[in-house]
Amino acid sequence: AQLELIKNLELSLKCAVRLGDPDVIQVVCATLWNLCLPLLQHSLLHHVRKPLVAVADVLEEIDSLLSLLRCQVHMEIARIEESDDRIEAAMEHLQKAIRLDSSGQYQEHLRLTLKRLQLCSMLYKSPERPEDRAVIIIEQAKRAQQKDDVRKKRSLLVNAGLALAPDSFQIVLDGENEAKVSTGKIGSQVSYACAKAEHHMRSVEKVDEHWKLFRNENNRERIMLWADLAKVARKQEVWDVCRAACRFCVFCDDTLFRKVTKPKKAQKKANTAVMDDDQGDSLQEEALLPAKSFSFERDLLRILAEIRVINAEATVHLLRLQGTELNDPAVPPKGTSQYRPEHLSCLPESDSEWETYSLWINHLSQYAMENFQRAAKIGEELNEAWIVHNAVVYVLNYNRHLISSGRQREIIECLQTLLEATKTVGHNGSAAILLSLCNALARGLMLCWIPKPGDAKKEKIDTATNKGRKTAAKKHEKANFIHFLSVDPSGLPDIKAALEICEFALNATAGTIPNETAPIAVQQQIIATWVKAKQLNQQQIGHKLWAEGQSNDVAQNPMARILVGLEMYSCNGLDLMDFTVPSLSQLVKLALECSWSDSLVELQTLTRLTYFAYVSHDYETVMTCSKRILQLDENFFHSRSTKKYEIVRQEMLSIAACIRGKSVMENLSGRKHLRVEASKAFVQSARYAGEARNYSLVMFAARHFWNTCLPLIGSPRDRQQLKEPTEIILKSIIKAESKNEQKDTLPLHQWVTKDFQNIGLSVECSLPGAEEDLALRTSLYGLLFHIYADKPDWETALKVLGEAIQVLPQTRQRLLIFKHMVTVKARLGCNFMMDMQKFRDESEDYLSRMWRHLVTVSRSTIGQLSCFQNAITALQKQENEWQKIDYLMEFAEWLHCNQFPLNDVIKPLDWVVDLLLRMK
Repeated sequence: AQLELIKNLELSLKCAVRLGDPDVIQVVCATLWNLCLPLLQHSLLHHVRKPLVAVADVLEEIDSLLSLLRCQVHMEIARIEESDDRIEAAMEHLQKAIRLDSSGQYQEHLRLTLKRLQLCSMLYKSPERPEDRAVIIIEQAKRAQQKDDVRKKRSLLVNAGLALAPDSFQIVLDGENEAKVSTGKIGSQVSYACAKAEHHMRSVEKVDEHWKLFRNENNRERIMLWADLAKVARKQEVWDVCRAACRFCVFCDDTLFRKVTKPKKAQKKANTAVMDDDQGDSLQEEALLPAKSFSFERDLLRILAEIRVINAEATVHLLRLQGTELNDPAVPPKGTSQYRPEHLSCLPESDSEWETYSLWINHLSQYAMENFQRAAKIGEELNEAWIVHNAVVYVLNYNRHLISSGRQREIIECLQTLLEATKTVGHNGSAAILLSLCNALARGLMLCWIPKPGDAKKEKIDTATNKGRKTAAKKHEKANFIHFLSVDPSGLPDIKAALEICEFALNATAGTIPNETAPIAVQQQIIATWVKAKQLNQQQIGHKLWAEGQSNDVAQNPMARILVGLEMYSCNGLDLMDFTVPSLSQLVKLALECSWSDSLVELQTLTRLTYFAYVSHDYETVMTCSKRILQLDENFFHSRSTKKYEIVRQEMLSIAACIRGKSVMENLSGRKHLRVEASKAFVQSARYAGEARNYSLVMFAARHFWNTCLPLIGSPRDRQQLKEPTEIILKSIIKAESKNEQKDTLPLHQWVTKDFQNIGLSVECSLPGAEEDLALRTSLYGLLFHIYADKPDWETALKVLGEAIQVLPQTRQRLLIFKHMVTVKARLGCNFMMDMQKFRDESEDYLSRMWRHLVTVSRSTIGQLSCFQNAITALQKQENEWQKIDYLMEFAEWLHCNQFPLNDVIKPLDWVVDLLLRMK
């Protein structure tokens, strides 16, 4: 659409030229320039070259007085020409821009750019200045192709760094070279890690020495060159060069720009400026630098902000090379190093070498976070919302593992800095990022002060110890007082601050442009935090929220109103202040009638409502909600954007189906068809849980399926109906045992809630390998075996037993499977002697009875004879002699019936006589 408008304006420009009115021409040119501005990106530049050249030529023909506009147009054309390797044309446009820059605000920028292009056009001269040599090398590195050799690209980048800092760049670069680490007295991997950390810390100190030598010598030009080198190295993923160049670049920021801005901060009252209307909120801020006009200082600061972010990102890459994530503790080195390959899994905290290595890892994390914070502060100083926005996004993304695990408090200072900067410059039209930042900060303040579930019991015990000290009335009053003050008083300021942050976030995103409205999934997170903060602050959420005519954002948004009510139900019953909640039927009605913008949030909401209806014994609501949930699954559209939420979606479907089955069972009243319906619901629950790779949910559903079907197992006819459901559950269990993919969503609750507690889903139901789970799985395989044995389909039954042996761990639970397998093989006439070895550790009585059982199923006479002999010889102990006598009598009878010689029939009987005489 933007390109169509530009094409139409190009035609309008031609018409204006034919008309010959300079004013009309200038208006069309200014409009065309404004339309081209959003497309001045690296990947879109080729689309705007033609219209910009037309604007420049037309304004030059009429000798327009819009010199600033003409200067900017020529600057952008020069950038486009340079990107297409038309250096001469780019230089011509830069020279025109210099002549048109009457105010001089672009002079230094244009001069450096023109000089760089002139150096690139030199063919046979070698520049004398090191800065000029660095320019040429960096430009050569920029032209490297992706398929080029990495060593060649790295060599160019290193040479550029050496041209700028011949005294120290190589030393800083070698700080990450493990081959340069001294290995003279290293006796272990930890010692080597310590030496590596000390070597790196010594090496980076050379940056300070370099800037002392080159202080006040082309500082601005050198900053630009170091920044260019860092950007090229980042683009080509030569990370060690990128980190070294960044250190040289940001050191100048620490020593030059921070010192300049400090005294200006003292002049808050004198130097203030108002943001432009198109930048967002009209807030006042410090005018550290001119806000409305371009200046080389502002440009340098923007570049430094970019390098700060690149530096932090490169530092995170270094941390990952050490096997750790940002803000995570150090990880013991693996046993793959060429130096002392032993692996130390447990390290004493008092180990000085390990402490040195750990401090180095912590310092790298701190250094990365400081760079993100400094980038945000530069954006705040420049009143550039996009810089602050980018810093926030990087911090939230690289600390996602930390936020997901409830460790937000570890980065709370950084989050506070980012929020203050965001408040100053605005949220750059991204309400979702603002809500995510506020949610992380609010939870960081609040989580550590949420009382544990056992705290209320302790308080009741403490209250009971005062039984003989005060009257009953005073005791009751004190008990209530303690109940409402279960939050540690020292944490109340943090909780109050968390509540204020949540309310700021909700108010800041209220009334925004529809296209900029935060997704309901992000709103759900901040609403959950806000409701919990309200509870900890003992503040009720009144029924006005559901009244008509409310003007706040939550009241006007039906989805938000439903989520608030649902969170109130989740927070009640936890020995804290209970909310006065709206009726469940009202919430269900709103949820079913609401037009949801996010199918996953709709699914989560309906599943939670189904649970609370189940707890309230509202059978009809459970069936209504669960039916709607299953319809959502049928109509769900799978796409790339929804794939990352697939695990959560499958888990919610599993829980909903399980609740539906439990509700049907509780309203069974002896009706067999309802029992079958409940078993189908549990099978469906297990199938969803298997897709989610959630072992606990699968076993939970399987356990309920087994209990539901127990009355049906005794009948062969009923067993046949359980064949397919049993196979589905067993396949789901196998699928859930495979490696689980990590969820890509942040947890909605990072505290205890009432969600799914009464049905056992709030905690881990079971873990792979648990005894009761193995017994259940063995029973399910046994059921499937009997289903095939009823037909009889012994070959398929044998395959089922073979699969069971493969998937079940080597425990005693497998003996039942081996017993069935030996029986089937004996019935089929196969060799089962190797399978009988599985029973060698059992008692001789058990083993003898096993052999006696095989006599009845073996087809061949030779097999029956062998089984009888093994059954008799297995009994060696004196306490089993009566059993041995019985088997010998049966053996003699069998020999006679199978027409064996009389002498062979008499021998077992003689043995019996000998045993009886010996017993006397």
